[in-house]
Amino acid sequence: MGVIKGLLVVVSSGLLFLSLLSMTFFLVSSSSLKYENLQESASSVVIGFLEDTNVTSVIDENYYIIQRYCNISNDTSTYVFKEGNYTFEISCDSVAQGKNAMIEEGINSIISKIYYTEYDCSFFNCLKQSPFFLISEKAYNYLDAKFYFFLLTSFLLIVALFIFTEKKSNTFIVAGILTIIPALLFIKIDSVLAVFSDKMLFRILGIFFSESFAVSTTILVAGIVLLVLGVIFKVFKIGFKIQEIISKFKKPETPKPEQKSGKKRKRR
Repeated sequence: MGVIKGLLVVVSSGLLFLSLLSMTFFLVSSSSLKYENLQESASSVVIGFLEDTNVTSVIDENYYIIQRYCNISNDTSTYVFKEGNYTFEISCDSVAQGKNAMIEEGINSIISKIYYTEYDCSFFNCLKQSPFFLISEKAYNYLDAKFYFFLLTSFLLIVALFIFTEKKSNTFIVAGILTIIPALLFIKIDSVLAVFSDKMLFRILGIFFSESFAVSTTILVAGIVLLVLGVIFKVFKIGFKIQEIISKFKKPETPKPEQKSGKKRKRR
């Protein structure tokens, strides 16, 4: 029985590590694809994709026309122009702030349209249709759902590990260590990708890991808390008390009736 329990502990620990690794990846990528976070990281990538559109030159050429338009109309108006296959929207409020603000808003308007484009296809089919799908709301929802799936899976595996482990305090120590490892793997990945930012592929990957430091730090803290709890339980023998409580719920074994020895006396 002890060998079987030991094997179950090893299997549960291995599956828990893979689940926590997947959970960390999907939390990092989904957090990075939130629209407010995406706006900051996707601008350079979108500009790289729009090679046929020189936004800066277009705004330079039409700057005084746009200014005149905003002077004639009110401050709440939006100047819309099309260049190549893309439509840019620039508010008169950003026109008052200068060319850099106009360029930034023009790019953000494209990002907004790309992000909220509706796709009627599965994740991988959409990916085949357009590389822009990777920075869409549908991609975010897909990755976010995967995070919650692996979060639930990790919780169930920790419960299984708790059941199979003899010393219950070890469950928190093992879970803490297995949570810390993926956090350390992802915590600096955005900095590594930034070194290769001149390559388009690494810039695209950088979008998915732009929040890696913040998310990994949170997961790292959670792992340390689990580890500390396990050490505290071990030191104060709380694990043994939990084992005693569990054993009370187990059905007591009914003793077998003893057989009487000796022969029966014959009646006279």
